[in-house]
Amino acid sequence: MKKKNNKGFIAIIIVLMVSGILLALISYSSLESATFFDQALRKEYRTMNHYYAFSCIDQAILMLIHDYFFEIREGDESIDMPWLYCQILKVEKVGNIHKITTVGNYKNANVYRYAEVRVGESGVEIVEIK
Repeated sequence: MKKKNNKGFIAIIIVLMVSGILLALISYSSLESATFFDQALRKEYRTMNHYYAFSCIDQAILMLIHDYFFEIREGDESIDMPWLYCQILKVEKVGNIHKITTVGNYKNANVYRYAEVRVGESGVEIVEIK
């Protein structure tokens, strides 16, 4: 009669099961870290775009100071400023207030900002910024 030699079989199975469980846990942990990193990076891009949109508001105010009748209406082409990562979408005059709409668009994390400005003989007054 032949004798079966299965002495190390159970040990190999236990090692493979523990290795599989550890591999699954490490993969899950890596996925969670990658998701957190992506969320943090997206938040950073949105914060940057917040300030880029304000930079475009400043540029639109400068354009208004140089040309009181400067306007960009709804159907007109927006002014793209790639060096500031923003666009001036709309500048329209309603009464004595100019309404400015801009967008910061770095890495497609768009942030829109809106401002109302009163330009007069004595200077520029920012009425509201959203």
